[in-house]
This record gives sequence, structure tokens and C-alpha cells, in this order.
Amino acid sequence: MNGQERLAQQSKAWLITALFDLLVEQPYETITVKQIAEQAQLSRRTFYRAFRDKDDLLDAYNHEVGQRYLNALQQIAPQKMVFKDVLTYFFEFWWQERKQLRLLMEQGLFGRMLAKITPMANEIYRVFPAPWHIAGSPTETAYIMSFAVGGFWNVLSQWLVKDQPESPAEMATLLMAGLQRLGETSD
Repeated sequence: MNGQERLAQQSKAWLITALFDLLVEQPYETITVKQIAEQAQLSRRTFYRAFRDKDDLLDAYNHEVGQRYLNALQQIAPQKMVFKDVLTYFFEFWWQERKQLRLLMEQGLFGRMLAKITPMANEIYRVFPAPWHIAGSPTETAYIMSFAVGGFWNVLSQWLVKDQPESPAEMATLLMAGLQRLGETSD
């Protein structure tokens, strides 16, 4: 990456940070591109070189964080992990994003993130072929992955809005215990 590309990446990061700083103070609907650029100490021209509008900026964050999660999963050896390890990893990753996620939830923008992340579910399944994943038709796999993603995101939305959320390890333990009980009662 050359210097100009690094500067463009840094500008995008500053603009994303500026958007979240503004979300603390006011509703998303009232935030303007001018405010975002000023908060980032950049020109509107710089903003428009990177993004069409503030929705594009928010979508870029959603895509970027989803891509970071996907990249992080690729670093794990799934054949050596048990399902509880994956749950712990899931909660630890999103715990790092909890301030941004909470703002998105409070502003009614969390669904936008889910819409960006859900299509990545099949990619996650492809790059992270864990032993507990189902083997089935592409249609069956797509539905099961959508079901799982939706479930995980609903858990995130209940967990991170709490004033005192449980730790990632506690969440993994709670969810694992609940899933085990669910499996026991389905016979």
C-alpha cells in the first residue's frame, strides 16, 4: 500500500470514528455529512471521495467489521475447537465492538449491520468448516446458516444493551448450557 492509499484508509477510519462520536450526541437522522467531515477534521470533498453519503459510510463500517470477523475466523483451526470455544470467540470478538454496537442498537441501526453480515454466513461456513456444521444441500446449509446468524445476532442485541452485560466467557457458558438443555428436550 502506497502513501496515498494509507492516507485514504486513515481518512475513512477517521470518518467512521467521527460518525460514532456524533451518534453519542444526536440521532443518526439528524447527522449531516458536513458534521461528520468537521468532526473528523477533514473536508467534505475528502468525505465524498470515499463515500456517497452517510449511509454508505455506515455500510462501510458494517462491512469492515464483518470482514474483520471473517478474517479472524480464518486464523482459527476449527478442527481443534469445541463448540463452546467458538461461542467464547464469538462473544469476545463482538465484546470489542460493544460501544459501536450499542450505539447502533440504540439508534435502530443494528438491523443494517445484520443485513450486511448475513450474506457473509455462507462465506464463514466455507472458510470455517467446523466439525459441528451440518452437511446438506446448498439450500439447507444457507437456511441453517441464516437461522444461526439470526439467533446469534438476537443474543448480541439482548446482551450488549444491558447496563452490566455478562463477560464473553459467561455468555458462552450460558448459551452452551441453554443449547444443551434444548437438545435434551427435543427428543
